[in-house]
Amino acid sequence: MIPTTAPSYRHELDGLRAVAVLAVLGYHAGYNDFAGGFMGVDVFLVLSGYLITQQIGAALSAGRFHAGRFWLRRARRLLPAMLPVLAFALVSALILKGQGAFEAFARHFLSAGFFYSNYQFLSEADYFARASDTNLLLHTWSLSLEWQFYLVTPLVLMATHRLGRRAMAGALLALGAASLGFAEALIGADRADWAFYGVLPRYWEFAAGGLVALLPPVLPRLPGAGPVLRILGLGAVLWAIFGYGGQAFPGLGAGWAVAGTALILSAPRQARDPLRWLLERNGLQWVGLRSYAIYLVHWPLFVTVTPADMSRSEGPLSVALLASLFLGHLIYRYVETPIRTGARFHTTAAMLRHGGAALTVTAAIGLALPTGVIGGLRAALPLADLRATMDGIDKAREEYLDLMARFNANDLPGLSLCSLDTIRGPEAAVACLTAPGIPDNAILLIGDSHGRDAVIALSRAFPAQPFVMLHQSSCVPATYIRGRSLCFDRLAEVLGALAARGPFDRVILAARWWQGEHLNAEATLSTLAGLDLATLVIGPGPTFDAPMESFALEAALDGSSLRDRPPIGPGRFAFDVPAVMSGMQRMAHDAGATYVDRLHLLCGETARCPVIATDPLYWDDQHLGPAGLSRLATAFGGDPALRGFLRR
Repeated sequence: MIPTTAPSYRHELDGLRAVAVLAVLGYHAGYNDFAGGFMGVDVFLVLSGYLITQQIGAALSAGRFHAGRFWLRRARRLLPAMLPVLAFALVSALILKGQGAFEAFARHFLSAGFFYSNYQFLSEADYFARASDTNLLLHTWSLSLEWQFYLVTPLVLMATHRLGRRAMAGALLALGAASLGFAEALIGADRADWAFYGVLPRYWEFAAGGLVALLPPVLPRLPGAGPVLRILGLGAVLWAIFGYGGQAFPGLGAGWAVAGTALILSAPRQARDPLRWLLERNGLQWVGLRSYAIYLVHWPLFVTVTPADMSRSEGPLSVALLASLFLGHLIYRYVETPIRTGARFHTTAAMLRHGGAALTVTAAIGLALPTGVIGGLRAALPLADLRATMDGIDKAREEYLDLMARFNANDLPGLSLCSLDTIRGPEAAVACLTAPGIPDNAILLIGDSHGRDAVIALSRAFPAQPFVMLHQSSCVPATYIRGRSLCFDRLAEVLGALAARGPFDRVILAARWWQGEHLNAEATLSTLAGLDLATLVIGPGPTFDAPMESFALEAALDGSSLRDRPPIGPGRFAFDVPAVMSGMQRMAHDAGATYVDRLHLLCGETARCPVIATDPLYWDDQHLGPAGLSRLATAFGGDPALRGFLRR
């Protein structure tokens, strides 16, 4: 039968919460050993499923469950600690964000305050999305997921509780199995973003905890079950945190964390063992009780101390990690605890009054953020020069994305695009590249987003020459596996079919040429040589080790501006671009192809790259903004090798 009273408090679960939140903090601080530290969130999801299912089950059995009051209590639990964190994030955004990023923050502020930020971030997830470590409220996706679980689960349990515990467990099991299958299907379809943020593909993790709460305690009856289950469970959780090897996630990739947490939850409470003793020590208990507040405050604090790039900031983030523990304690002591325990916050009327007021203020602030009133306030705050530079970078980004939207819609004169991001298979690629309307004298360019930059610059430099591009994001122009994606599926077949039909006699290869992946292009160059197609290779340009906002912030902290900063040399490149350039030159020469040195066209013989002229030349760590594209077009127009190739 379902318990009719709430179970006694399990202090070891606070210890598990401490392990989970410290894992998340270690991962976000960039500690190499915490490769799977992000799975601390999965531990929290299973714990939440267990505790909430217990509460609802006990209340249903006692005949005193009321869904509306349950939701109000959950809002009272989640919302108060969120409010000071939203306020802190707002101040940080007012001072540090450019206008475009600030407008994005306004959307994030509203979605976090109303617990739908997981879907807000999902709507923004694409190749050109802003870097996740610049989003002050990114971590609120998990709180939104939890709230959505609170909305769904009471309805499921209310619909089945009259049929007994088995029916309730069966409903959770069916939903959990469907959820896990959905997650795996999404990952297999290369939609891991949906699997990550969506409540349906994540529901199985909550359901795993709920099943432990509902199923008969068979394993705990075995001799020594307590120590064994806790050892196995904590071992699985720690393996997930420290042994993660980059497998597909979430789906079954979260299996170790979910299974380990479920085993710990299954361990009998009356059993005493060294592991339970460890989890109940004061230090872990202190962190575990404050884990929600610590989790809430750590991420906006991390982003504030490294507002453009976390990858090179382990020292500042370590300090911020310690500060998160202290700030989390303050929120727990002065916000969470008084509201959770104060009698005046417990009545339905009080919860509606206080919660409604908090949400009204949140909505008013969120809706006011993009307005001119807030803009006037920002102008009076410190670091105005930095924000002006950030505004320029944001403007370059928006203009670039508008240009790409036009290109994707085939709305740029002299340019046609066939993207393997949206079409599948070699037959579709050939059909697109030979579609009616493509000029007979068009030149084929194959590449990634850097190739897309190159073809736009080429079209501007040589407006009378039509180009058609075969594109795939993040892929060198060759057939190979990158991560879980197949790059340029059967490209040799595509090129052979095109050569047989005869629409192209000249081919250009252009990409970022990420170190190591650039070697895959040797097979493509060999195929082109065998087909007797004239080939030109545009070598790599710079890919920096940080986005432009990071360089702007570094300059501001030095008391200068990005405009005053000297050109950026190879010491701040993300990989050894000159070495890749040398390798590409050799491969092009061996294949009888023409080579164009994009690095030196953009950065001169010293390979020291200017990043701002009148306007920023780049808008992230690698892509050219409109001013940069104009600079590249001018350089292409004056390159004799390129001019000679186009005259063939």
